[in-house]
Amino acid sequence: MILLFNGMQGSLSMVYDREMGSMRVLLTSPLPRTFLLCSKLLATSLISLLQVYAFLAIAWVYGVQPPAMGLLIALPALLLVALMLSALGLLLSNAIRQLENFAGVMNFVIFPLFFLSSALYPLWKMRESSEWLYWLCAVNPFTHAVELVRFALYERFNPLALTVCAGLTLVFALLAVLTFNPQHAALRKAN
Repeated sequence: MILLFNGMQGSLSMVYDREMGSMRVLLTSPLPRTFLLCSKLLATSLISLLQVYAFLAIAWVYGVQPPAMGLLIALPALLLVALMLSALGLLLSNAIRQLENFAGVMNFVIFPLFFLSSALYPLWKMRESSEWLYWLCAVNPFTHAVELVRFALYERFNPLALTVCAGLTLVFALLAVLTFNPQHAALRKAN
């Protein structure tokens, strides 16, 4: 859940930077645009990782103790999920021109992703309650992110979740880079 919210909140700053004009200043540097966007994704992901491990440390104090080796094994899974969700947020921020609109769209994306995932109930429990609800959860990218992290924390491997998360990370990041247009805010202010 921390990764989901941070991925979207990190993209909120991208809309703000673009609207205020600071993104255009940053793009005047000699660095390629792809490098700048990938750096933004990585920075958001690393901040999310720090917050996840802070949360896990607090949970450890209160008695929720996954295997110690699982905490280490989960690191690549958490990084992949953080990158996937940050890339999704960046892709959404490219399509939205105003800061006020992004906040609404962000909630419209976050809550269905979270509530239609296996974060609260396992997939088998969803199938017991309703077949169509199970399929909605099964096609949700966040379900695969949750499963990847859940399996990794308990030192197990979920190849389907890894494949889906890695593939969607690449697709979201590629689309985010290709659709990035720093002129959105400038065009609106000119009109």
